[in-house]
Amino acid sequence: MNSRLFWIAIVFVCLCGSAHAGVLEICKVSDPLFSLSGLYSFTIAGQPGTVVAPADVCTAPFLLPDGNAVITEVPNPNSVFESVNTFPGDQLIGVDPLTASATVLIAPGNLSDPSTWLEVNFVNTPVPEPGTGWVVGLGLTVWALRTARSSPRRRRWRWQRSGAGDAYAA
Repeated sequence: MNSRLFWIAIVFVCLCGSAHAGVLEICKVSDPLFSLSGLYSFTIAGQPGTVVAPADVCTAPFLLPDGNAVITEVPNPNSVFESVNTFPGDQLIGVDPLTASATVLIAPGNLSDPSTWLEVNFVNTPVPEPGTGWVVGLGLTVWALRTARSSPRRRRWRWQRSGAGDAYAA
């Protein structure tokens, strides 16, 4: 009798300690939409390898142990990290913009039931084309110099009242 009770206790402990799995999908979203191209890689803390997603596409759903997971986007020279959001939204725990990583809560899920999946969206913007910033800066500088050089005495407008109505006169 004692050996039977022992084995029942072992089976009970093993079943209670079994890990549940959640379903995760990682998406790369461009802002504005379709402004990025190429492949983007992500690492998941405690998991080997990387997960790859094309721009504006999600990875295939995959299983992860339930609990907290830290997902980090591998830097890409063609884009700048902007934000992270999840669906459902209450499973986003935190975002670190300096490392382009997000901590999410993986809840138990089922591959055959998409309503139990966690979708994590990493949003990036394209890197501005090199050499275009100086044009804006030059334009603002010229405008500022022209405005400063125009004398208020030369461009003095005064309000005149005439019988036909009101008008500006130089």
